[in-house]
Amino acid sequence: MPTKTPMVPVKQITISVPHSWTFASWPKDIYPNDGQRGRHICRAHRNELIAEGALTRIGRELAVLGAGYSRWLSKQANKVLDFEVPANRPEHASKRAGRAQLQ
Repeated sequence: MPTKTPMVPVKQITISVPHSWTFASWPKDIYPNDGQRGRHICRAHRNELIAEGALTRIGRELAVLGAGYSRWLSKQANKVLDFEVPANRPEHASKRAGRAQLQ
Protein backbone atom coordinates (compact mmCIF):
# COMPACT_ATOMS: atom_id res chain seq x y z
CA MET A 1 0.00 0.00 0.00
CA PRO A 2 1.63 3.30 -1.07
CA THR A 3 2.13 6.01 1.52
CA LYS A 4 1.88 9.73 0.93
CA THR A 5 4.86 10.64 3.08
CA PRO A 6 8.38 9.56 2.11
CA MET A 7 10.23 7.12 4.33
CA VAL A 8 13.35 9.30 4.36
CA PRO A 9 12.97 12.95 5.32
CA VAL A 10 13.65 15.24 2.38
CA LYS A 11 15.91 18.24 2.95
CA GLN A 12 14.58 21.46 1.52
CA ILE A 13 17.38 23.25 -0.28
CA THR A 14 16.79 26.97 -0.64
CA ILE A 15 18.85 29.62 -2.29
CA SER A 16 19.52 32.52 0.04
CA VAL A 17 19.65 35.10 -2.75
CA PRO A 18 16.55 36.66 -4.31
CA HIS A 19 15.40 35.45 -7.72
CA SER A 20 16.28 38.72 -9.46
CA TRP A 21 16.88 42.40 -8.82
CA THR A 22 17.76 45.61 -10.63
CA PHE A 23 20.51 48.09 -9.86
CA ALA A 24 17.99 50.42 -8.23
CA SER A 25 16.80 47.67 -5.89
CA TRP A 26 20.15 45.96 -5.20
CA PRO A 27 19.84 43.96 -1.94
CA LYS A 28 21.95 45.29 0.93
CA ASP A 29 23.12 41.80 1.96
CA ILE A 30 24.48 40.76 -1.47
CA TYR A 31 27.97 41.79 -2.59
CA PRO A 32 28.78 44.60 -3.40
CA ASN A 33 25.85 45.78 -1.22
CA ASP A 34 24.98 48.83 -3.33
CA GLY A 35 23.41 49.48 -6.72
CA GLN A 36 26.14 51.85 -7.93
CA ARG A 37 28.89 49.38 -7.02
CA GLY A 38 26.83 46.59 -8.54
CA ARG A 39 26.59 48.52 -11.79
CA HIS A 40 30.39 48.86 -11.82
CA ILE A 41 30.86 45.11 -11.16
CA CYS A 42 28.42 44.25 -13.94
CA ARG A 43 30.14 46.58 -16.40
CA ALA A 44 33.59 45.23 -15.58
CA HIS A 45 32.55 41.55 -15.74
CA ARG A 46 29.69 41.73 -18.23
CA ASN A 47 30.79 38.86 -20.49
CA GLU A 48 31.45 36.51 -17.56
CA LEU A 49 28.10 37.35 -15.96
CA ILE A 50 26.23 36.80 -19.22
CA ALA A 51 28.00 33.44 -19.68
CA GLU A 52 26.83 32.38 -16.19
CA GLY A 53 23.27 33.50 -16.91
CA ALA A 54 23.41 36.26 -14.32
CA LEU A 55 22.38 39.24 -16.48
CA THR A 56 19.23 39.72 -18.49
CA ARG A 57 17.35 42.64 -19.97
CA ILE A 58 13.77 43.36 -19.03
CA GLY A 59 12.61 46.07 -21.41
CA ARG A 60 15.23 48.81 -21.17
CA GLU A 61 16.44 47.76 -17.74
CA LEU A 62 19.15 45.26 -16.82
CA ALA A 63 18.28 42.72 -14.17
CA VAL A 64 20.61 40.46 -12.20
CA LEU A 65 19.45 36.86 -11.79
CA GLY A 66 20.26 35.47 -8.36
CA ALA A 67 21.17 31.89 -9.27
CA GLY A 68 23.58 32.93 -12.02
CA TYR A 69 25.08 35.68 -9.86
CA SER A 70 25.73 33.29 -6.97
CA ARG A 71 27.42 30.84 -9.40
CA TRP A 72 29.60 33.65 -10.70
CA LEU A 73 30.49 34.76 -7.17
CA SER A 74 31.45 31.22 -6.16
CA LYS A 75 33.79 31.03 -9.17
CA GLN A 76 35.41 34.32 -8.11
CA ALA A 77 36.01 33.12 -4.55
CA ASN A 78 39.40 31.58 -5.31
CA LYS A 79 40.69 35.03 -6.33
CA VAL A 80 39.82 36.52 -2.95
CA LEU A 81 41.85 34.18 -0.74
CA ASP A 82 45.19 35.90 -1.38
CA PHE A 83 43.80 39.39 -1.81
CA GLU A 84 45.62 42.07 0.14
CA VAL A 85 44.12 45.51 0.57
CA PRO A 86 46.75 47.90 -0.84
CA ALA A 87 45.48 50.90 1.14
CA ASN A 88 46.38 49.19 4.42
CA ARG A 89 49.99 48.55 3.47
CA PRO A 90 52.54 50.66 5.39
CA GLU A 91 53.98 52.20 2.20
CA HIS A 92 50.61 53.89 1.59
CA ALA A 93 50.33 55.41 5.06
CA SER A 94 51.30 58.85 3.77
CA LYS A 95 48.30 58.82 1.46
CA ARG A 96 45.92 58.01 4.30
CA ALA A 97 47.30 60.34 6.96
CA GLY A 98 48.66 63.10 4.76
CA ARG A 99 52.35 63.85 4.31
CA ALA A 100 52.36 66.73 6.80
CA GLN A 101 51.23 64.52 9.70
CA LEU A 102 53.93 61.91 9.12
CA GLN A 103 56.86 64.37 9.04
